[in-house]
Amino acid sequence: MQVLRGPVMRVRRLLLLLLLGAGPVRAHSVSNEVALGLTESSPASPHGTHVADQLTFRFDLADDWSLKLGGTYTHDTASPPPEGGAFGTSSAQVLTVIGGLEWDVSPRVTTYLEVAGSPRASQSFDGLLIFEGPGGIEVPFNVLLYNATSSIGLLGGFTWQLGGTEFLGTVFGGTVIDLSLGWTLLTTLQRVDGIVGLDGRPADRTELLVYCAVYPRRCAALRPYLKGGEDSLNQLVVSLALLQPVGSSTDLGLSGSYYGYDQDPTVAVFFTARANAAAGDSLGAGFPLAPVRWSISPNLTQRFGDWTLAPWYQFLRYASSLGHAHVAGVRVSWRIDPSWTVWVSGSAQWDVLSDPSSTSSGTALDTELLSGRVALGFRARF
Repeated sequence: MQVLRGPVMRVRRLLLLLLLGAGPVRAHSVSNEVALGLTESSPASPHGTHVADQLTFRFDLADDWSLKLGGTYTHDTASPPPEGGAFGTSSAQVLTVIGGLEWDVSPRVTTYLEVAGSPRASQSFDGLLIFEGPGGIEVPFNVLLYNATSSIGLLGGFTWQLGGTEFLGTVFGGTVIDLSLGWTLLTTLQRVDGIVGLDGRPADRTELLVYCAVYPRRCAALRPYLKGGEDSLNQLVVSLALLQPVGSSTDLGLSGSYYGYDQDPTVAVFFTARANAAAGDSLGAGFPLAPVRWSISPNLTQRFGDWTLAPWYQFLRYASSLGHAHVAGVRVSWRIDPSWTVWVSGSAQWDVLSDPSSTSSGTALDTELLSGRVALGFRARF
């Protein structure tokens, strides 16, 4: 899923470049960011601590063309069973790679195209499976779910700079507008790898396969879940970002996105947010815990000499009546010299998740989760 921070960071980089008076001189850069994330442990969110590292290279191929290559590695640590659960959450390793091209069509227009992909990443966690017993009685069982998700996506867009003053091929001031369209294909394999029997004893996948081989009739209802299945989900996202300078040291920004799906994302696949995280955006930002329907994010950038303070806020509305989230963050950067910049960023996220299968109109079934991230990074130009 494309995160809103991408368009904002892109137009901000463009505006800062123009404010610094950079001309069409070739330059390359490398940046690296390391982040630590914590999520409140609960039955609705079994994920614990995770660490991530993001490496990005940018090369100027010509005066009007630049190449972007990068990748993000995320490690989720294992966690014990959530409250009311029988199985813990396993560790997971997620790799995302990205490549893209930018073309300065004119001093006021830039177009870009990015390709991102994540090979299959797996994780096992506690779940609930309901079987229909004699007389149509529904019997719930705690199960160990195995989930493996991969993704591939495209993002293309245009950046326009309106107004301002153009001098020697460089535009100073004016409003920056970024419009992008993204597509992501999520492919997920899911199966049952363990179950808690009526006697309260957990059985792993090996025991279940042996049981099904010995008692094929008794295993008729469970066999399809042990075999598992694969499903896919197509996602489209339209994003619009605006950046308006106010004076010589202040920028005001506003961005928004709308997400569409080819089927109900809660039914099609199990949503794995980190396996679908796009490389290239700030690791200090938050991440959605469910499929997003729309989001909006105002932001402010204030420069104090070589220091920059950039607070922001984001509201997320999840699809399929799954709830919403509030995210607030800040980034502080220091431009040591024309070649080196370092920064620290962080965010706090408050999710209110709902159970779409419940018919209750109250809020008693809502689950509130707190999470946060902190990141350190640098950029070097050469």
